[in-house]
Amino acid sequence: MGMETEFATVVEPRDGSLSSGVKAREVYAGLRDAICRHLPAVEGLDGGDRRFLANGSAINLETHLAFRDGPGGLFEMATPEVYRPSDLVACQRAIDEIMRDASNEARWSDDQNVGRLRVLKNSCDAAGHLYGCQENYETDVASGIGLLVYRLAICFVWALQIVCVLMSFPIVVAIVFASLIQHSVRQARSIVYRRGGRFDTQLNTTDQDNDLQWHDHPDTSDSEETFVALPSWFQWLSIACLRMLHLPLVLSLRVIGTHIAFRTQRRHLTGLLVSRVAIMGTGHLDHDGRFFLSGKALGIDRVADMGGFNGERPIFVYGHWLSKLCGRSWRSIAETRHLLKRRQRLQIGLSDSNLSDLAQWAKVGSVALVLDMIEAKQTKELPRLRRPIRALHVFNRDWNLLRRVPTSHGEMTSLEMQTHYYRAAAKFVREQQQQSRQTSGWDEADRALQHWAESIRLVRQFRKDGNQTAQGLGRIDWLGKRWMLDQAAGEMPGENASWVTRKKIDLRYHELSEEGYFARFIADHREHELVDEDDIEMRRRNAPADSPAAQRGWMIREFAGDVSVAGGPTMRTDWDRALVGHEQGVRTVIYGQRESEPRADKRS
Repeated sequence: MGMETEFATVVEPRDGSLSSGVKAREVYAGLRDAICRHLPAVEGLDGGDRRFLANGSAINLETHLAFRDGPGGLFEMATPEVYRPSDLVACQRAIDEIMRDASNEARWSDDQNVGRLRVLKNSCDAAGHLYGCQENYETDVASGIGLLVYRLAICFVWALQIVCVLMSFPIVVAIVFASLIQHSVRQARSIVYRRGGRFDTQLNTTDQDNDLQWHDHPDTSDSEETFVALPSWFQWLSIACLRMLHLPLVLSLRVIGTHIAFRTQRRHLTGLLVSRVAIMGTGHLDHDGRFFLSGKALGIDRVADMGGFNGERPIFVYGHWLSKLCGRSWRSIAETRHLLKRRQRLQIGLSDSNLSDLAQWAKVGSVALVLDMIEAKQTKELPRLRRPIRALHVFNRDWNLLRRVPTSHGEMTSLEMQTHYYRAAAKFVREQQQQSRQTSGWDEADRALQHWAESIRLVRQFRKDGNQTAQGLGRIDWLGKRWMLDQAAGEMPGENASWVTRKKIDLRYHELSEEGYFARFIADHREHELVDEDDIEMRRRNAPADSPAAQRGWMIREFAGDVSVAGGPTMRTDWDRALVGHEQGVRTVIYGQRESEPRADKRS
């Protein structure tokens, strides 16, 4: 299991102006360099912005190429892959602290108008853009006949992928050719300009400045930078052609994702994910002053889909399959075979960026327990929603926890559904303990049940009496934010706070600094923290010893900063393998394999 979190960045100009003019790529570079000063890091296999860190985590700039010269930007940081909820919560806490420190330690040049950089761990900004957290769990993609059908479908997609790559080859060649011409022309202009020459009278000063700014961006790969420098009409035309050529591949993946893959998980997990906004939502204040339990749930419009290909926002996301099929050129054809495995990554997009340890524990622990129930085929008592998306939006705006929706077990509120899931999971754990005749191996399950039950109890307490919020502060995110919003007052006695004041509270609740409202509250209530400082410090430096990321972290410490004979980095890595250069060529190292197994191949 693991989590990916997109952090929003806000730059406060040094001169007090409305805009700093600092680009998203520059913000990412500042944070990246601040992190890498403390943690060894290497580039990803595909180059670009991704960096893998020695503690098993990874960072990336989650902003489209066309918008990286604009303000803002999303900084993504992913946890290492782990096997236990306790490790996942500790790793996420470590990431939060790494981001907090990086925002304070980022270095800026005198030309960059940066007074302060703020990092927010939230799910929705003031403009309504959605981002935030995604959860990942390894589970069976199908079983029995369903698994056979799935593999046949993947084989069909594999053949279709080869056809799409061959058909798109002329377009890729055209892009490369145009990029080379553009690069040569700009280099020639730059040389002439530096020698004091004059461009054609039609070339204005702005073009000259743009030419100079185009060179030597340390934050993006050459291929990406060259493509962005092409004319806008050429970029749009080439992207449109590539998307059209890959449309059959996308439609095929949609059929697999919505009708074949993870059918059992989607059937029995959806009700849990939809109803958990009542106890694990982080709260959101919209432009009309209405309060919602979850900012992430506002944009969810379907149960399963790609996620972002056409602007869709599903509960279950499989866009990473499309990236695997299309994002790595010819190598992606060979990597498609990994999709034939029985165990695949189930990605959940309906997940809030929680700050509370209790909420994070209950979130990942409850999903892990229900997945265990699904694999054990103990799902009879789990309720199923008849109209999941409609139920989600009903629950999301019902912070009084009164509204009911139809389920397979009758009409239920969100809190009643969570209680039903909890009782079924508790019964399952007891039965498994009795069958195994031991309880020592179920510590993680017991802790997950304990924190899940405590979350339900706190919300139920508020449901019975709206004034009973004290125990939930710092533990239930949306409840704590709602309480802070209710405390806000206007400028005059008895006057309600303005929307701007309330929205400031909504955003600064998520700020990762000593001035963040959640951070200020929890600093005086350390008893609400469930992760020891020693565990957090350990996860800041190393992945758990039994994690697949442990070997990756060890290799990064060994090879980070080394330069190969060819002049490039000695090591590049991905989640599951690394390429390490040496005198005879490049060796592929598959993580998790023993040294005695001759599975590492050499490439000249």
